[in-house]
Amino acid sequence: MPVLSEPKASLSTRLAERLPEILIEAASVVFALLLALALNQWNERRELRERGAAERAAIRAELSENRLEIDSARPHLAEIRRQLRDAIDGKAAAAHELTVDLGVSLLSAAAWRAALATQATQTIDFKWMTNVAKIYELQDNYLHVQAAAVDQLTSIPAGGDKDAKAIAASLIARMDGLAQLADGLAKAYDDELGPMPAH
Repeated sequence: MPVLSEPKASLSTRLAERLPEILIEAASVVFALLLALALNQWNERRELRERGAAERAAIRAELSENRLEIDSARPHLAEIRRQLRDAIDGKAAAAHELTVDLGVSLLSAAAWRAALATQATQTIDFKWMTNVAKIYELQDNYLHVQAAAVDQLTSIPAGGDKDAKAIAASLIARMDGLAQLADGLAKAYDDELGPMPAH
């Protein structure tokens, strides 16, 4: 007696039978892709936060170095102002001698500018960034007035016909402004970094 073979299942029947398996495999692939994307985004955000924290630390270190520069300049500025006032008041030793030893403060903004060029600053607190931006603006003002003071000092001819009193009178306002900016910067640094540690 011949064996009758079962009729072959149609394509649609076979697809219907395998549909749950196909859907499970497709869902697994989609889930794996979504998980990989989520992990990648999480890793990128973590790296961005780490870079932001490193940039913040670099900015604070830069401000700390700048504070040391300003703290060393302030006594010199006070002495220059005293000498200029003595010359104006006629208390200087010689009416035709005046020495102004203005040291140049080198205030850096490299870390700040580098941080602004990256996306990592997006992870740093906006209020903190705004406060620090104001400090760097004050630094720029100080450097501008300091450059003008240096220009003014270098334009005075050595042994010229002006006496010390006249030269002192021409310098005092700029030196007062420079000293005030230095005091303001010192306070801004202390507000951000905390009081200067005692030596």
